Amino acid sequence: MKENNKAIRFETAIHHLMALCGGLMGVYTIMSRMGVFAAAETTNMIEIVCDILGKDPEALLSRLLALLIYILGLICHTALKMKTRLELRYISIGLDVLAILSLLIIPEDVDPFLALCPLCFAVAFQWCSFEMARGYSCSTIFSTNNLKQTVTSAAAWVMTKKEDPDRLKKADRALFYGGTLLCFYGGAAAGYKAWGIFGTSSILLTLIPLFICGVLIGKQKHRS
Repeated sequence: MKENNKAIRFETAIHHLMALCGGLMGVYTIMSRMGVFAAAETTNMIEIVCDILGKDPEALLSRLLALLIYILGLICHTALKMKTRLELRYISIGLDVLAILSLLIIPEDVDPFLALCPLCFAVAFQWCSFEMARGYSCSTIFSTNNLKQTVTSAAAWVMTKKEDPDRLKKADRALFYGGTLLCFYGGAAAGYKAWGIFGTSSILLTLIPLFICGVLIGKQKHRS
């Protein structure tokens, strides 16, 4: 039982740290690349539809390229998961590092969608590599569903009678998703402050939690 609790703590810590990385990378893309949020393609796909209908045809190709690279990240993860036994979480961390270093090289005046293509691939791969912890499906790169799960689970916990055995499960779910939100937006806050001091170099701050995650994954695998 004690070993199981340790495994759960490791799993939770890794997931929350990757959410912290998601917030750090997300705020960087918004602050440094003209408000573009590379982690979620919803806005980009809406803009693609608008561009096709005549809003900004010149921007269409760069938006499409960013979308295709994002899709490629999803496909690559799926292929590696099905065809190999590699530890894809390590690969995801490595891709994040490469994407971060590429952002320091790409000039700020480059089209933001083209500049963020490496990160589009990396965050898509990260989404798949860290898509679940403690039995909960939970994104580490954006947070709309995490907000929903936090609120609905907390509301269900409040409205469930104390003697109900499922009440603790609802509390655990609310705390897990709430912790993910806290880490994501804590990362965003730290990234914003760092951006105000260091500018584009602030993205290097993300390397710290990525390194810690790599260490924790190694320890987790050693224990199992």
